[in-house]
Amino acid sequence: MKKRWLALLLAAAMVGGTLTGCGSSKESKGKDDTVELSFYMMNSPVQDQDRIMEKANEIIEEKIGAHMKLVNVDSATYAEKMNLMINSGDPWDLCFTASWGGINFYENAQKGAYADLTELLPKYAPETYKRIPEGLWDGVKIDDKIYASVNYQQWGAASRSGFRLRKDIADEVGFDWASLKGMPTLDALKEMDDFIGKALELHPEMIGWETSAIKSFYANEPLSWDMEEVGDILTPGWIRYTDPDTVINQFETEEFKAYCEIMRDWYNKGYVRKDGATVQDTSPDRKAAKFIAESTTGWPDSVDFEGNADMERMSMCTKETAPAVGVSNTRTVIKAGAGPNAAVAVNAQSENIEKAVELIELLNTDDELFMLITQGEEGVDHTYADDGTYSFVDGKYNFNYNEWQLGQSYSPDFTRALYDRNEAGDKQKESQTMVYEADKTAEVSPLTGFVFDATPVKTQIANCSSIIDEMVPALSSGSVDPETTIPEFIDRLKTAGVDDIIKEKQTQLDEWKAAK
Repeated sequence: MKKRWLALLLAAAMVGGTLTGCGSSKESKGKDDTVELSFYMMNSPVQDQDRIMEKANEIIEEKIGAHMKLVNVDSATYAEKMNLMINSGDPWDLCFTASWGGINFYENAQKGAYADLTELLPKYAPETYKRIPEGLWDGVKIDDKIYASVNYQQWGAASRSGFRLRKDIADEVGFDWASLKGMPTLDALKEMDDFIGKALELHPEMIGWETSAIKSFYANEPLSWDMEEVGDILTPGWIRYTDPDTVINQFETEEFKAYCEIMRDWYNKGYVRKDGATVQDTSPDRKAAKFIAESTTGWPDSVDFEGNADMERMSMCTKETAPAVGVSNTRTVIKAGAGPNAAVAVNAQSENIEKAVELIELLNTDDELFMLITQGEEGVDHTYADDGTYSFVDGKYNFNYNEWQLGQSYSPDFTRALYDRNEAGDKQKESQTMVYEADKTAEVSPLTGFVFDATPVKTQIANCSSIIDEMVPALSSGSVDPETTIPEFIDRLKTAGVDDIIKEKQTQLDEWKAAK
């Protein structure tokens, strides 16, 4: 799940067109045989979309004899709307799909809503098929059949986790941030303790470490603990990479206990917000450059590659207001869910399945078309300053950084995204080249291709999820004493049926491995 997909869950409102009559149809615009293909995606209102799509459809019609009707649905209602359309048999041709946020890639694929693309992709979208590492295709397979086209991005697919720290403050107190590289997460947190304490003595208005009600550094980041989720990330049942055959309750591990103890210590020392268990939105703190250290995912590694623009600033800040360094401390792995993190599916009931796959190929290989839809027109919607930096024009076309839903932003020469036309932009391309090369050699999750069916334990999952939602934020923010709260937490989970969930995951995993 990387970088831009975090900018989700906005206010609810459906936009971008009506939701009826948007399926396959013939459209007479000079050519009676021009096919109209509807493409549903999750996006906020886009100014001047008609202007851009008119120009885009000139290209699409010339290249494949089709028009694309781009239908934006607000992120807050997208999953519900698409699942309702699928269940009701409403017409549509292509849609953004994923395994998170209730979009239900696996469920919809299993019940036949998505077309089988196994033979169609190599035939009608050969370049799309060729560019993507095999491990990602495995992630969108069910019973060895491909049910979506992976939206491979210029920042890569493999995951590595780590930390971002304020560089100016680290220099100020003499902290050797590079020493954190490859260090086990618990050891790294302990190593940062003295740094955060000294930093807060000098800058008491700042916050040492980010905590919130909606994200736990433990519960939401299994890779940081050398683990991976089996099924949904927040339900009980992970595996260790060192023992991938055994499903465990991640909340009964020594790592969880030790993490909560560190957070309790940091809470008592004033390193974290006192309302960290209840605060929903930490973006104001980020934008105000208040955080001294934060966790980060993707490719945080200024040790191996200096000049990575994404790591030179704290999240939601600029390099000038909050200069940063990033360092990774985990293995590099293409997780089982990486394929359906962002993908495009074709309606199994579409009248124009082959033409829809042709559109996927065109969106992924025609740089002019992709850049037009995702970035608008240069000189109108975005401009370049004398120093080579680009910026978007207020009030003009802006795709809301959702290009990752439309298709592949990756290309071998990195021409499908906006980069500053200067040394910094060249450095960013260079760093992303390193990321892509690493994708070829990254570990592939031992769970890739496994799909957990939660149906047998859906009641237990619902019961445990409510307890996790209630208690994990307090434990993860240090707001409660783990010595007494963790035993209570585990007891409540067991009463709610957590052992049934672990057993069911183990059984299904064993059966899947035996059938391979």
